[in-house]
Amino acid sequence: MKFSIKVVVSVMLVLLAVSCSYAALPSVTMLSLKTSPACAQMQKILTYINNQYSGRIETNNIYLEDNPELAAQFNVKHVPTLVYMDANGRIIAIEVGYKTADRVLAVFRKMGVKY
Repeated sequence: MKFSIKVVVSVMLVLLAVSCSYAALPSVTMLSLKTSPACAQMQKILTYINNQYSGRIETNNIYLEDNPELAAQFNVKHVPTLVYMDANGRIIAIEVGYKTADRVLAVFRKMGVKY
């Protein structure tokens, strides 16, 4: 999956604003809507992952109502949209829709993350 430099830089700046430690840990960031039931359910999964894998995997949530430029840059059609980044801040994968904790962790395993 290829992304323009402008998109990658914009996302990295937003993620940096969310968490200054994004470059130190692999992360998953959910692009979501405040009123979406699917996003509320996905947030429970991310909270679980954050609690169980603290210090090894970072989770973030960015509301598209507050950051509409990301919806355009990522061509978001459905939420939640999950953006996976490696420890160097590079986008590794993007998935759309509700995912189980096992599915999210499988993406990290595929990235070679040992947790």
